[in-house]
Amino acid sequence: MTSKDVLSEGELDALMDTFSGDEASNGEGVPGHGCQPFDFSTREQTLLAQMPALKTINEKQSLALIDEIRGLYGISAQVEVEETRLLRLDQAIGAISAPSGINLVKMAPLNGVSFVVLPGNLLSFFVDTYFGGTQNGASEKSSRTSLTPTEMRINEVLTSKFLATLVAAWQEKVQLTPELKSFESKPDFLQASSPDELALLFSFVIKVGDWSSAIDWIVPYTSLEPLRSKLGSSNSADKSPHKNADWEQHFRRELQFIDLEVSGSFVSGPVSIAEVLSLRPGSIVPLKMPTEVTVSIENQAFSYGEHGALNGHKSIKIKEIISHETNS
Repeated sequence: MTSKDVLSEGELDALMDTFSGDEASNGEGVPGHGCQPFDFSTREQTLLAQMPALKTINEKQSLALIDEIRGLYGISAQVEVEETRLLRLDQAIGAISAPSGINLVKMAPLNGVSFVVLPGNLLSFFVDTYFGGTQNGASEKSSRTSLTPTEMRINEVLTSKFLATLVAAWQEKVQLTPELKSFESKPDFLQASSPDELALLFSFVIKVGDWSSAIDWIVPYTSLEPLRSKLGSSNSADKSPHKNADWEQHFRRELQFIDLEVSGSFVSGPVSIAEVLSLRPGSIVPLKMPTEVTVSIENQAFSYGEHGALNGHKSIKIKEIISHETNS
């Protein structure tokens, strides 16, 4: 082997740089084998995009929650709606901290069971507020694993108000009827029916000063999937045949009680301007009383009839209804 067959030090460095550099690792030099980016959240984003009305519903409920909290505890709290998330149900359950007020609710006509979650720090804060504690938003970290009886009572009250605002916010899209099935404080006792089952997470962040916590509503996606057509529009009024039929029935019902002016015209005839100008109090206009009277409703001829008396009152007996035909 001659000296010409041995690579120089510079050539060796260049060769090693080629294999250790980015050019050799990303495969750009091989046609048809390049790396293509893939967004694994595309399906989730597509599913949520099909239900834009959820944003309007959540904002409406957040405003109602502000009034409920002020009425219960006399404090001014801010309630902000986080972006609705679509994630696996077991991940949503695994993210619940212990202890928490976990309320299992059957929400007819939705299928399955949803979860209304009130964290322990939220319950303890409202307990302090109820008994006259500080409202500066300070939060305490605790290693406790269970809720106190008072916190469980606060959980019942707040859950009841949350469900009431939920029903009111959703009523334009679907009439919900909540039924509390059970209560749990330890998320370890909850299990998802399927590891791959998806769930929607609605999070309402409550802020008082520097303190903040959230009430979460976890709903299996399969429960809301049949409502995609109703949640596909953010408009509060859907233009559908059922809505139009409702309005038609409403107008037909209400129009029956509108008052109209009914008048009877006994006789009419031509009169000159000179005769009108000559009329004075006490003047007599000669008329021949006819037997047939025209009945008008709002000055529109309606029928012909005969005048007479009934129960001591002047009356008209209808003989013929006038047909108002319009040319097409």
